Amino acid sequence: MDLTGLLAAGGVLAAASAFGIWRKRTDGTVRELVPTGPDVDRLTPADLGADASRSAGTGSGEGPVGLHPRATLVQFSSKVCQYCGPTRRLLSELADRHAVPFVEVDAEERLDLARRLSVLRTPTVLLLDGDGRITHRVSGPPRRAELAAAISRLTSDQA
Repeated sequence: MDLTGLLAAGGVLAAASAFGIWRKRTDGTVRELVPTGPDVDRLTPADLGADASRSAGTGSGEGPVGLHPRATLVQFSSKVCQYCGPTRRLLSELADRHAVPFVEVDAEERLDLARRLSVLRTPTVLLLDGDGRITHRVSGPPRRAELAAAISRLTSDQA
């Protein structure tokens, strides 16, 4: 192998390693979002209601979902998602503990909503305030402690 080939292989290896390290550090991180306008990144009960594939946790059971006065957890899932099942169980547990609803949306069935919200992978978790504004976002399996703290802050601010 000549020097050019070695440099190319080394460059690819370095880039792949850097991407892996970045992905490991950011995957599942709960990001707080700053609202930029009155209706930007706001979900309505119609967005989540009859079109939601499943709702669990506190409140509405299997029917249409309304927004909780304090907070609502939303998970975008897909059929081939490895981490969606464990994320569903975690969100259901957190929803029960904090007495807020949890809604699971099939990203494939609601492609319009996934595109509108720039959902690029599943699971993607959104934490909504009582007005339907997205206050926090997680791409990938969420970190339990970070998400629980975000829910606690949101529900205690509005209690």
